[in-house]
Amino acid sequence: MKLAAFCFCLLGLTFLSHGWGDQPWAADPEFVEKKMAKSGGFNYREADVPEYQLPEILKNEAGEVVTAGDWPARRSELMELFREHVYGRRPDVPYEVRFDVVHEQKGIWDGAANAREVKVRILAGGSEYSYTLLVFVPILEGDKAAKPLPTIIHLNNRDFPDFEKAIAEPDDFWPVRMICEQGFVAAAVSTKQIDPDAKNRFDDGIRGFLAKASGQKPTPSSWGALSSWGWGVSRAIDYLLTMPEVDKTRIAMVGHSRGGKAALWAAAEDPRIAIAYSNNSGCGGAALSRRQFGETVDRITTSFPYWFCGRFRQYANQEAKLPVDQHQLVALVAPRAVYITSATEDLWADPHGEYLSLIEAAPAFELLGEESIVQPTMPAADKQRIVGKTGYHIRTGGHGLTPFDWQQFMQFVKAQ
Repeated sequence: MKLAAFCFCLLGLTFLSHGWGDQPWAADPEFVEKKMAKSGGFNYREADVPEYQLPEILKNEAGEVVTAGDWPARRSELMELFREHVYGRRPDVPYEVRFDVVHEQKGIWDGAANAREVKVRILAGGSEYSYTLLVFVPILEGDKAAKPLPTIIHLNNRDFPDFEKAIAEPDDFWPVRMICEQGFVAAAVSTKQIDPDAKNRFDDGIRGFLAKASGQKPTPSSWGALSSWGWGVSRAIDYLLTMPEVDKTRIAMVGHSRGGKAALWAAAEDPRIAIAYSNNSGCGGAALSRRQFGETVDRITTSFPYWFCGRFRQYANQEAKLPVDQHQLVALVAPRAVYITSATEDLWADPHGEYLSLIEAAPAFELLGEESIVQPTMPAADKQRIVGKTGYHIRTGGHGLTPFDWQQFMQFVKAQ
């Protein structure tokens, strides 16, 4: 098996195995000490993680153990806690959504797909706010041509391509052609178009627009940008659901880093998201806050306070007082599917803490009749682990979303 793996590596291929010979991943001690030497007070040593106790998923606020019949009520409790203390409460504002097809090009890539640019228009309070949705639909033949397709919508938090560039120059961060070639409808929206990713830009995004339309002023529990980005994805899904090419039961959302944080919360808020993929999401995403490993609540609410509701800041250096932690966020997606990924050199995002959230969410999946990952040890680097509705891999390298990550995720989607 080792020889086979070596040969596959020489050929530039990926060899996935769950058999003997795979060593569970752990951070390289030398790399850890190099990080610690430049840490600025942040912890990268597993031995220095403080003792902590996670809040229980299956025990309600009255201290009662939850049964399957009680889960809807318990889930509502958890949603309210995350809204009130972490991501914020979305405004109750009347609005209308309209869609305009701005550009359409058929038979791109030598007849492999059709491309469409859609303007998502939000109307409220006599004004309008808009952003772009890009959609690529593979052209299939035979029996596959008559069936609706699974769809992957990417919340793009980097440079968002315009329509022509997306066709002519697909990049590794959103490899749209590769996604279509695998038989998926590929869609994407931009974080920055939905709500600017910057301090002091509240008035310029969807949050400011809806606040002005309603006359409501922000409160400590008002929604942050992570929630507004997810809301923007949900409005794009409104359009996708009008397309006959889209399988309405198999819509997946992908997000990297801050987008990965938003992807988990968006899936918690929107049950139409059948699969949530959170890549390198770290603090405020998949990583357990109580571990205080890498990026902390204090650091993230100092650097990016607008991502969260204002109340989250009070838990800086007070993580033990948080009424929730991120394993409960993963549990809120159950019994739908969740895929989480890390990178070996991305200790800032706490790979072990991301994996722990996934396995600590297992009681919710079990309660709802679904299998999930429960193995306490992490898989080896570049080896995918899929159990039931959950999947995980840790990629060799640093912070990023690569074609390798996309390939592993699409394998997971196909397994669902």
